[in-house]
Amino acid sequence: RPATFVEVALDNLLGSLWQGALLVVVILILFLWDRRIALISATIIPLTVVITMLVLAYFGTTVNVMVLAGLVIAIGAVVDDAIVDVENVVRRLRQYRQAGSTLPTAQIVLDSSVEVRNAIINASLIEMTALLPVFFMEGLSGAFFKPLAQAYVIATLVSPFIALTVTPALVLILLSNPPTRERISPFLPWLHRAYARV
Repeated sequence: RPATFVEVALDNLLGSLWQGALLVVVILILFLWDRRIALISATIIPLTVVITMLVLAYFGTTVNVMVLAGLVIAIGAVVDDAIVDVENVVRRLRQYRQAGSTLPTAQIVLDSSVEVRNAIINASLIEMTALLPVFFMEGLSGAFFKPLAQAYVIATLVSPFIALTVTPALVLILLSNPPTRERISPFLPWLHRAYARV
């Protein structure tokens, strides 16, 4: 039955999403070695995807394989935004605390978020510019690839917005008083040695 095919496909997709989400959380914890930082990053990533889907739905785009492909391609930029922003804020908070600064935590978080924004926004604009020709394609190719490009562009626009609004709020809630010493994952020295040998 065609309905059976759809049901099996949806079950497979949901299973893959759960497995992927679990793997992302495990890898974030292993590499960042701080459950609060991992929790913030693991919250930002699905939130960006959900908001992207809502924006696509608002513009009348239905979910299909090409839209999902665009989101999958954009996940790299989304993950980068989430981790870079959180790590920079936490690093700055530690530096200011070690120096005995009396600046309010909210000011440090805001300054640290703005500090990396220019580089990330420029990178996002360059990535989006590479997809501009797709929007001018016509015929079957245009109809096929435009949803992919549209999903990618919207996700790369939503990601900096989340990084400027939700990320600082979560950092203020969960990391307003981080430990002054950085906790380094025990996997990183091993990976550095393996990388140096290669």
